[in-house]
Amino acid sequence: MNEAVGRIVTAADVVTAAPVAALMAAFGHDDPAPADGEALPPLWHGLFCTAKLPPSRLGEDGLAKDEGLLPAAADFPDRLFGGARYRFDRPLRIGDRIVKESEVMSFARKEGRGGPFIVGLVQHRIASEDGVAVVEENDILFRPAAGKPAGSPGRSSGGNAPAAPTAPGTAEWSSRITPDPVLMFRHSAVTFNNHRIHYDRDYARARGYPGLLVQGTLIARLMMEEVARKAPGFEAAAFSFRSGRPVYDDGDFTICGERLDGGAFRMWTVDARDDIGMVATVEPR
Repeated sequence: MNEAVGRIVTAADVVTAAPVAALMAAFGHDDPAPADGEALPPLWHGLFCTAKLPPSRLGEDGLAKDEGLLPAAADFPDRLFGGARYRFDRPLRIGDRIVKESEVMSFARKEGRGGPFIVGLVQHRIASEDGVAVVEENDILFRPAAGKPAGSPGRSSGGNAPAAPTAPGTAEWSSRITPDPVLMFRHSAVTFNNHRIHYDRDYARARGYPGLLVQGTLIARLMMEEVARKAPGFEAAAFSFRSGRPVYDDGDFTICGERLDGGAFRMWTVDARDDIGMVATVEPR
């Protein structure tokens, strides 16, 4: 896989109002469509420069067989999103013409409690005509094909998934989220996320999952929605998260948070089984 290190794929797009209005509606906003020049909320750059591939180029799981960036790994066919870091240098606005440059930075073979796995690091640089606006780094986990995932009924918490983190602090506030089918469908649709684990219940059950997997980027954006509610006018300079226990749609989950000295937010999820899932930090500008 190391032959792919340094590979760069470029995509261009225009920041338009329609996808932004669609995600606003999915999150329960009843606002008019955003106007030209209006800034995107942090993390919403992911609505643009998405790969639009025909079915012939998708694998059984709905992901690209060959997206042109990450190579296939025959011995590690299961791909998961392990975490991400975002730096917000300047806002993107409706009407901006943008270019996304994606680069494979590294691969590292690791040993987990259930055996070997690979962590790939990909960096995305999103720029408008004014310069780089967002720098995003993704940790992609490549795992061997397996039956039931870690943390699912009938299997211990072993396997290659990251260990479940403990709550990083004492929650000052919390918000209960119901990952209903409409919310999850809309988020997958507007971000053009083809992974069947998020919308095909038969596919998920056949692989031993207790329900559909709630998208990590959906949880991240919901966290930023909570920050906007708790601190109107807050400007984020950076956001980072790591995934622990997966969050499924078989029960409500809770987003918890606290304000740290210096103005940052620390946030985490608690699922219906009281397991800690995603842990995140939002840094102020």
